[in-house]
Order: sequence, then structure tokens, then C-alpha cells
Amino acid sequence: MAHRLTLKRVGAAVLGASLVLMSGALPALADPVKIVPHPPANEQGMGVHLVGKKDAVNTELIGVKVTSDGKSQTLKTYCVELPTPLEDTTPLHEVPWDQHPNPDTKFKQNAAKVNWVLTHGYPRLTVDEARTKFGLPDLKSSSLIAATQAAVWHYSDGAELTKPDATAEPADVDAHVVKVYDYLTGDDNTGEAEPKPTLDIKPDETVHGKAGERIGPFTVTTTAKQIVLKADLPAGVKLVDKDGKELPYVKAGDAAAKAAPADVTVTDVYIQVEAGTKAGEAEFTVEATATLSQGRLFVSEDRNKKTQSLIVVTPVDVDVRDTAKADWTEVVTTTTTAPSTTPAPTTTQAPSTTPAPTTTTTQAPTTGGQDDDLASTGASIFVPLLIGLGLLGAGAAALIIVRRRKSAA
Repeated sequence: MAHRLTLKRVGAAVLGASLVLMSGALPALADPVKIVPHPPANEQGMGVHLVGKKDAVNTELIGVKVTSDGKSQTLKTYCVELPTPLEDTTPLHEVPWDQHPNPDTKFKQNAAKVNWVLTHGYPRLTVDEARTKFGLPDLKSSSLIAATQAAVWHYSDGAELTKPDATAEPADVDAHVVKVYDYLTGDDNTGEAEPKPTLDIKPDETVHGKAGERIGPFTVTTTAKQIVLKADLPAGVKLVDKDGKELPYVKAGDAAAKAAPADVTVTDVYIQVEAGTKAGEAEFTVEATATLSQGRLFVSEDRNKKTQSLIVVTPVDVDVRDTAKADWTEVVTTTTTAPSTTPAPTTTQAPSTTPAPTTTTTQAPTTGGQDDDLASTGASIFVPLLIGLGLLGAGAAALIIVRRRKSAA
């Protein structure tokens, strides 16, 4: 039973050590911006005819809801993935342009063109502004939505608007849509660069180092005007910038965190570990109120759940956070002492002798009374032998006495 318990204890210890190692290897965890489709905020366009499509494809300005720190806001997006349907209950999260999930998409190579369409299309270009710009006093928002979405699909999926029969609406509406579409996909569209992520820290996995080192850098990219660093650091550890200057931070869990923002110009943060500090780990969190910018791409949070990828057209401010982590090993300094040497004793050369003639002899058997060549250890084998014989005799005597008593009885 004790053996089994010992095995169980050893197994539990091994499992515990494994869990510690696994948790130490986990990447730093971010709190990414997420959105969920919000149909009540949709704004309808109209069906458009695309080359090669039998039926008209519906267009709309897609409303989504973003929630941060318990506060919900709505914003508008366009679709950048045909013909994948939009699943209303599937969350989407923010990713860089090059992480569009569709392997056949043209979005990656044309993303800058898409972003230009968003800046110069609806709703960034209002109905009144569009009427003036295009000289179309009867232009409606539904026509602008149709033209803008069709232009986005032109770059994200290689779609072409059918002309002149661009919609299922009357000819004058077709003409409005075609005019706006041609502008958005014309020579004026020179593209716009990818906007900054709302908040991102790289690298996003645990960084390893040694005591006495400055571990990093952790590069912070954000649209925020100021950031807040939060940490609960062990003794001998601090946050510094690229020049080694200590950065202010708020202790994790402090409700007054935003009262002590770190320098907004800091983009690289390091974890400085003093020499002699025992092995350990530390992490810090960056919190900010940042702008979720036009042009940010959102894709399904779960790769196993397909849904339409969306791109933001109306920016909003959201509360965001991201975390970075490092660990380090202790550096043990060893002092090497040169071994002392003892001078070798002086030896005297023995005189040479003439070897005696070799004779052939027969080895006599060794007798117990003769001295052998083995060194004496000071303990005789006869002592334990005599003790053992004495105990054996005592046991035999006791056995005889017991038997006689039984016979007498």
C-alpha cells in the first residue's frame, strides 16, 4: 500500500511540474477587439448585377456591435468576402490585412485599394457631398451603398459590375450606381496604407532571458494617444525603455490606473532583471482607449466556424488591453581556485642487482595457519561465525525443552 501511495505522490509531483512548465510556455494573452453582427443597425442598399452571376447580389452597409469594458457601441462595415454568408451569431476579431482567411481572395493584394474606396465612398462621403460631387441631385444613400459595396467586391473578389444594367431598379438608378462605381474603381484610386492596429504587442509569446539582462524589446503599436502600463513585478525587476530609463507603471488591480499614463512616445518596452535575481517570470499589461480605425479587417474568431469577413468603415474609440510576458534563469557565478601542489619526494636510485637464476618449483597448498598476501582489515570472520553458531544452538535447546514438556504433559 505504501508503495502505491509513493507512486501516486511521485505521479502527482511529475504532473504538477508538467503543468508549471506548460503554463510557463504559454504565449502572452491579448484581449483582442471583437465584433458581432448587429442586424438592427444595417442600412440597406439594393441588389446589384455582377458579371457571371445569374441573380442580383444584395448590398447593405452592415451594422456590428463592439463591446469593451461592458460598454457596447455600433459601427458600420462592408463585406470583403464573396460569396461566404454572414452568420449573425459568429464573433469576429481584428487581424492584419495579410490574415484574410480565404486562400483565393484578391483582398491581400488589393487591400489598399479597398481602403481608398472606404474613404471616398459612402458613408464617409455623405449623400449631400455625393450629390454635389457627381452632379446628381436625386442620388440616394441606397445607390451609394450599392456602388461602394460593388467597388469593394471589385478589389476583394475580382467582381465586375454589369453595365449598363447594374441593378434591378429603373435605368436612372442604374446610371447613378455606375457613375459612383466608375469613380471608386478609376484612376483616382491610388490606394491607402493599412491603418495601425487598435493595440498590439510583439512578440506575442513569452520571451526568455537571464538575470542581469534587459529582456525585450516588446514593441507596442496602437492608435491610442496615451497608454497605461500595469504590472505586479517581483523584487529586482522593472520596466525600462530602449535607453534603460525606468518607465512608470501602475500596480495591477489599482482602480486609479489611468491616473498615471506612461510616456506616449514609448514604443519599445523592456523587462530589466537585476543581476543575482533568482529565476522567475514577470508580465505587464498595456491598457488604452484607442481608435478602431477605418480599414481594419475582421474575420471569424473560430476557424472552424465560417462567416463573411468584414472591413470597418466608421471608426470608433474602444478600451483595449494586451499583455506581454518574460521569464529568466538565475546566473550562478562560480569561483575557480587553482589546486595547491605538493612537491614530489626525492627518490634514491637503487643499485642494480644481478638476477638470480630461474628455478622451477611446485606451488605448495596454502594452509590456514600460514600468513596470506591479503592485508588484515582488523575484523575476524570467526567472530560473527561463532555468534551465529551460538544462536543456532540456543534455538535448538529451546526446541528440545518445549518438546520434553509436551511429552511430560
